[in-house]
Amino acid sequence: MKESLLRDLYKNRGYKEKDIDNAVGYVRDMETRLDVDNATVESIKEYIKELMAEGNNTAPVFLALARYFYLIDNHAVYIYFTKLFGGLGVMENIRKRLEFHTDGKTADGVFGDLESPPLGASPEDIPEFTEKVMKRLKSSLSPALYRKVLAGNNHGVPEEAMLDEKKFFEESADLETYLKERHARKVAELQLYCDEKKVWFEQEITQGVVDYVASNQEILSAVRNGNKLYVTKIPFDGINFLSNEDPVLKSYYACHCPFARERILDESKSNVDSDWCYCSGGFAKFPFEVIFGEELEVEMLDSALKGDPVCRFAITLPLGL
Repeated sequence: MKESLLRDLYKNRGYKEKDIDNAVGYVRDMETRLDVDNATVESIKEYIKELMAEGNNTAPVFLALARYFYLIDNHAVYIYFTKLFGGLGVMENIRKRLEFHTDGKTADGVFGDLESPPLGASPEDIPEFTEKVMKRLKSSLSPALYRKVLAGNNHGVPEEAMLDEKKFFEESADLETYLKERHARKVAELQLYCDEKKVWFEQEITQGVVDYVASNQEILSAVRNGNKLYVTKIPFDGINFLSNEDPVLKSYYACHCPFARERILDESKSNVDSDWCYCSGGFAKFPFEVIFGEELEVEMLDSALKGDPVCRFAITLPLGL
């Protein structure tokens, strides 16, 4: 175990000594059960099953393990952990949003007796839960209302994370200029990750991925047409997305959602309604909500769950822009 790497990371992020010792301890425990520095996704899956059986499948444990694998450049295992973390807090935030737009009784009717998948649950088992949530939302609310409920900042991204972009917007000559400059910044960021062979969020970046994003301003930015912003999501796994022509695999590698993406490969286990993708629409519009200082309307145009090769949204601009 390369302990100093993990200790330095936690120290640089301002963690207390007790938390640093705990993080190191989590990795040491794993080291007693498998060859940590040569771990594979399959060996990690087995270890996670052990943690779940013991009740040790907690966020601090998983974070420490994920961070360690990132530090030792085990990209495959690190990316697997990001898939497990991708849904943290999402259902809880949807429930809060549902209660805000309706009432506690309605929220209880949708979520009350449903048990959320535990942290570490196999991604293949999660869409069945999502299917139940969607069926209840659709039976309780109008399409306009359940789409509005879903289209929130359900990942809990802090506004502070978008303040630099808000400043860029305020300093730009106009919205169109800002969108072009934003896209250029994002392409440059991807190029850096490509050149340094680092993982960008949950994926590796190749020159092909950089060039793909560079070719379409809608990806990681937006294109304005009238009172709408058009946004196309960057594929979840750009390398495999670009190398596959099979339409099912194309949709699968485009989809980011841990609550639904496995359904694309196996519809026999679940059938998640594509309106679930309004949750992704909420994520897509959130940066612009911070920039403009108000909640925006979003319309899903294309969705991997519908079989489309990309996920694409239209965001309505505030009046006066």
